[in-house]
Amino acid sequence: MKKKLFYLGLLVLMLLVLGYVYRQPLILRLTGIRPFVEDRFHGWVEMGVAETELDQALRRIHDPQGDGSGSWVYELSRPAALHEQAARKAEQAGQKEAAVQEYQKAAIFYYLARFPFVGSPAKETAYRRHIQCYLKAAESMTPPLQIVRLPFEGKEIIGYLRIPNAPRPPVVIFSGGVDTWKSDFELAVLPMLRQGLAVLALDMPGTGESQWPLAPESDRVYHRVIEYLKTRPDLDGERLGVLAVSFGGYFAVRLALTRPEVKASVNVGGPIALCFTAGHIKNVPEVMVKTIAHAMREDKDLPLRDLAAKAGVFSLEGLLRNPKHRAALLSINGDQDQLVLIDDLYIIAQLGVPQEEWVYPGDGHCAPRHFNEWTVKAAAWLKARL
Repeated sequence: MKKKLFYLGLLVLMLLVLGYVYRQPLILRLTGIRPFVEDRFHGWVEMGVAETELDQALRRIHDPQGDGSGSWVYELSRPAALHEQAARKAEQAGQKEAAVQEYQKAAIFYYLARFPFVGSPAKETAYRRHIQCYLKAAESMTPPLQIVRLPFEGKEIIGYLRIPNAPRPPVVIFSGGVDTWKSDFELAVLPMLRQGLAVLALDMPGTGESQWPLAPESDRVYHRVIEYLKTRPDLDGERLGVLAVSFGGYFAVRLALTRPEVKASVNVGGPIALCFTAGHIKNVPEVMVKTIAHAMREDKDLPLRDLAAKAGVFSLEGLLRNPKHRAALLSINGDQDQLVLIDDLYIIAQLGVPQEEWVYPGDGHCAPRHFNEWTVKAAAWLKARL
């Protein structure tokens, strides 16, 4: 018995030494990061990668911050590169369908490699490779994907436009949140296309290819897009909708209250007012705080108190009390959301703006377990109002 205890103590000591040497929590050395991403894991699998392959990659990660072997960006770029290589081989062999499937898998793994934001040269490389693979896969999309480039304020707005085979269809502006962007939401876009709605997917300000920081006044980027859509003879820019997810939902509500062209808007898990208080921000996971700070073009190590002071200007409380316009509004979320409190959904109607509310009991941020349900229903909701 004493001998067993001795060896057990020796093992613990070795683990402590390893943890000290590698400056990593012991659990990361033993299990990788896999147990810490459970809330995201199944959503990533549903995007189109093999569960076992993703699981193995995540279990190799014991350094979330670096870029060498064992780091997040390195270990998730490995399967991405293998799928990209397989895609090129299939392409050369004339196997178009196989090439598309491999490019899609490569794009997903490169998306994961740069997740949650592009904060290093290695993640920048992963993001650029993600876009390249996504656009290669997009060459076979139906309806086809058009890259829209709009000059604005000396910069460029980049969007992906898809138009169904219909005369002058209504159009929906789509945006993701701070960590999932325009090329990561194919599964949310498809239901709208099937309803006969054109979709212009944009990166929310502060993310992806957007050249504007995340700020309340960055809604002017969407204003420029709206004016552009009104000039397209193949689209009905006066029958315009918005669907935006996570922090993007903030802009879905803001546009619904300010732009008369917006006839219907869907807010999925957007922060509205309560989430911008210091009391809530202190409970947000550190990685999300850093991601939001990065989108705002602030120092990612900005003290929480300073970030909370800057975040207060986002609150939509004043606009909800005195809206300039009232589009049909739908708000969706899970009632167990720990990032955006469900009270921030209810406060919209409490402050006087009518809306429909789809709240999924027991689900989390943006109701991921009901994703396949609400995307289809929201697309039908938009079609009925446009």
